[in-house]
Amino acid sequence: MSASKLRLYWRLQLAAHFLQKQADRDLLKDGEITTAQLGVLSAISNGEHVTQKDIATILGLNQSAITAMVRRLMNLGYVERQDSLTDGRSKILTLTGDGRDVVKNTRSPFGKINKRIETILSDEEINNLADYLDRLTQSFR
Repeated sequence: MSASKLRLYWRLQLAAHFLQKQADRDLLKDGEITTAQLGVLSAISNGEHVTQKDIATILGLNQSAITAMVRRLMNLGYVERQDSLTDGRSKILTLTGDGRDVVKNTRSPFGKINKRIETILSDEEINNLADYLDRLTQSFR
């Protein structure tokens, strides 16, 4: 059967949409951020000397979208922006104490989603799905 006949693109989009909506609901219930904003916080948390351009590359988003999210996260008190010591044009992003707490406290909503996935799929199916998604991501990146 072909990807077209099975409407794989549509199925991937639909699954991603519903997973993200559930994660957004859970995150917004526990705090004031969305999955996209958490992606920015996580990218900052996982790196050193992270710039907005770095985050855009990591998340595969436009820099303009990152600018708006960083501004909101700064207004919430989760992110600080400082001049780079090595490049006068760049700004380095760091998490505040509150930002680190947000990243630490978001494990619960994703834990619930992962548990739900684990009730639907076997360990082998989960491993295969992860492999398939990684390969698709690399192919289209």
